[in-house]
Amino acid sequence: VALLVSAVLSVVGGMAVHKAVSASGDTFVRAGLWGHDLCKKEPKRVIPEATGMISGTVFLMVMFVFTGIQFSRHLLQSEAAFPHLLFEQLLTALLCICCMLLLGFADDVLNLKWRYKLVLPTLASLPLLMTHFVKFGSTTVVIPLQLRPFLGNNLNIG
Repeated sequence: VALLVSAVLSVVGGMAVHKAVSASGDTFVRAGLWGHDLCKKEPKRVIPEATGMISGTVFLMVMFVFTGIQFSRHLLQSEAAFPHLLFEQLLTALLCICCMLLLGFADDVLNLKWRYKLVLPTLASLPLLMTHFVKFGSTTVVIPLQLRPFLGNNLNIG
C-alpha cells in the first residue's frame, strides 16, 4: 500500500511542479531572479532562477502528506506500537532538507560568497547530527584521505 501511495503522490507532485514552474517563470523574472542561458550561442535567453524552491516545496508537501498516511495506521490502531524512532528520523531528514532549501533560496536572492556556501550546509546538517547523537550517544566522522595524517582515520565529535 505504501508503495502505491508513494507512486501516486510522486506523479501528482511531478505534475504540480511542472505546472507551477511553467506558471511562475515570469514572476521570478519580474522579481529580478533571472540569468542568461550560457549554453546557447545565439540569442542569450533570459532564464528564471530560484525555481528549485518550487520543486523543493512541492517535495516537502508530498512528504508531509506521505508521512501522515504512512503513520496514520499507528495512530488509528491503538494496539500497534508507534515507531517513534523512525518518525523522528524522517522528520529530522525533512528538517535538514528544509534548511538546505532555505539556504539555496538565500543563495539565489543574496548571491552568497563561496566561503558562506561551504559553511552553511554544515549548519543545515546539525539536526541530523543531533538526532544521531541522541540515538547512539556519539557521532564519528570518517576523515578524508588527504587529512588523515593530521587528524587520524576517524574523528569523534561527541
